[in-house]
Amino acid sequence: MSRPVVLDCRIARRRETGGARYARELAERLPRTPGAPPVRVAMGPPPLPRRNVLTSLANLLLDLVHTHVTLPALAARHRAAAIHCTFNWAPVWAPCPVVVTVHDLSWERAPEAYPGGFRRFAQIFTRLSVRTAARVIAVSKATADDLVELYGADPGRIDVVYTGIDGIDDPAAPPDPSRERMVLHVGEFEPRKRVPALVEGFRAFRATPGGEGWRLVLAGRGGSDADAVAAAARGADAVEMAGFVGDRELHSLYRRAALLVSASRWEGFCLPVAEALHAGCPVLVADTPALREAGGEDALVIPPPCDAAAVSRALGDATRDTDDLARRGARGVSHARRFGWQRCIDDTLAVYARVGTTGDRHR
Repeated sequence: MSRPVVLDCRIARRRETGGARYARELAERLPRTPGAPPVRVAMGPPPLPRRNVLTSLANLLLDLVHTHVTLPALAARHRAAAIHCTFNWAPVWAPCPVVVTVHDLSWERAPEAYPGGFRRFAQIFTRLSVRTAARVIAVSKATADDLVELYGADPGRIDVVYTGIDGIDDPAAPPDPSRERMVLHVGEFEPRKRVPALVEGFRAFRATPGGEGWRLVLAGRGGSDADAVAAAARGADAVEMAGFVGDRELHSLYRRAALLVSASRWEGFCLPVAEALHAGCPVLVADTPALREAGGEDALVIPPPCDAAAVSRALGDATRDTDDLARRGARGVSHARRFGWQRCIDDTLAVYARVGTTGDRHR
């Protein structure tokens, strides 16, 4: 039996984000892939509920112990061929090569959205991880460019591997041309997502000629802006807080919505944009590199400064011609096909092969 890869999936116990889904899918799909090395999944201890500074510090300590003590110990015990850390940070020392996936450097591009302590932690450990890892996986070209520009990473050690989305590798159902007058947002309510500005902009749009009859659905929960989003939604007509939704309901929302909006200040990739396109739902995104990369040529763009007024105007422009929206959605399906899980797994195994694991067919 070949030597295993230790797969760090602690983020999957902590969050309900695209990064957590990425870790879970790797843990499920890699062991089922012919030619892949054995996988030892390291979930780590469950997190404490986020209630105050003390619980945040305790979770930080748990993360540090898991990353810098537990993962190297597991790798030594199992004589691992490599450790793959799936969310930004890797151990400072390990008995085998380390692969680290970096999702974004949003604390650098949108520093106002993060507490100072977290920014310093993220800067120190991400820089260190990128410098010491044998290979770095970036989830988009935009993130790869940021790593080179901001952290001086060696571009020769960076591999762009897009996160997969469900259904790409299966025969796709044709887009449904009959869509509801629904604007959809998917994701946690973190400050950089600018969801309160989206709600305010939607309210202004709905008060304009042509805005009547539209509704905004917010699919997600959690994040430090959750209370602000809930307060904004309570005071707005036609704004629905859907909470966290499962895969089946999320896919249904993508199939029914006329438009998905991401007004995020910064993203590493933005999985909901790619998922919406695969379902034939056109997208309206903030003018940032990763969102344009995920959205493709047919993405509609909110011009800077992407505040409530800009969102309102962009919604008005986007929804004025629903036939154009439908055409953009139909063309977006082709763009989304580059983001299949099989491609993600194959590209990940190719990275493993470069650091000396088995799986030569992926070289």
